[in-house]
Amino acid sequence: MSDCRSAMRLIGSFSVMKRVIISLFVFLCITLLAACSHWPTPDHRAVTLSEIDTLLIERCAADPNVQSSLEQIGRAADSQSIELSSLKAEVSVLADQNFVLQQQLEQKPRECPPTKVRSIPYREGKVIVGSKEWIYLSPPGKHFSARVDTGAATSSISAENIVRFERNGDRWVSFDVHLDNGDLLPMEAPLTRNVRIRQASYEDLDRRPVVELDVSLGNVLRQPTEFTLADRTRMSFPVLLGRAFLRDLVLVDVGAEFLHPKTDPTQEITKP
Repeated sequence: MSDCRSAMRLIGSFSVMKRVIISLFVFLCITLLAACSHWPTPDHRAVTLSEIDTLLIERCAADPNVQSSLEQIGRAADSQSIELSSLKAEVSVLADQNFVLQQQLEQKPRECPPTKVRSIPYREGKVIVGSKEWIYLSPPGKHFSARVDTGAATSSISAENIVRFERNGDRWVSFDVHLDNGDLLPMEAPLTRNVRIRQASYEDLDRRPVVELDVSLGNVLRQPTEFTLADRTRMSFPVLLGRAFLRDLVLVDVGAEFLHPKTDPTQEITKP
């Protein structure tokens, strides 16, 4: 009997649960249908196709900054294109010039005409010199323009800062020689002697030191010669060649100048 009651209670419980589940399902369906009845909202219904097109156009419109950057890049590309064209033209010109040079190099070189050797002027076994000549002094190993003066007994060279001194018991003199370009060249040489010279414009005697230097004229004369040291900056030539250098060796043609080339120190002297 008790078992039958328990079974009846269990069946009643299932019936209640079934009714509850059915009620919940019906409620959910009604809720969903109510929500769908309220869509679209007024805001959604206000969106038209034209507004959608406008929104798309705004979103797709180009950014001004991007557009400006693109324009700058375009201008830079155009400029580089122009420069590239210019460089190509220059390369073409250089190629043409190179082709011409190659053709010139491949051509047979023209023979140079024989060099005319200047003949050495001699008369009666003596060398003829002009009133102005190039000489080479050693020391100092320099070329000087010189005036040939048969009226002066001793040769002279322009110098300043002349100082006499002793070296190992011998008399020496230091001085600065005037070069043709106006520069000063310091020199030292043994003092050969002193001479007293009377200037035409002064009554007093001028005591000048004398040194001996090797003189070369052209490639025909080379001999030691005495030079007095004096300031000749007011003169046209830094060196004067006197009779002591000229005697028995030279004839002077006063109407000629620079008959001999500059001395080549490495060349042997040519005898008449």
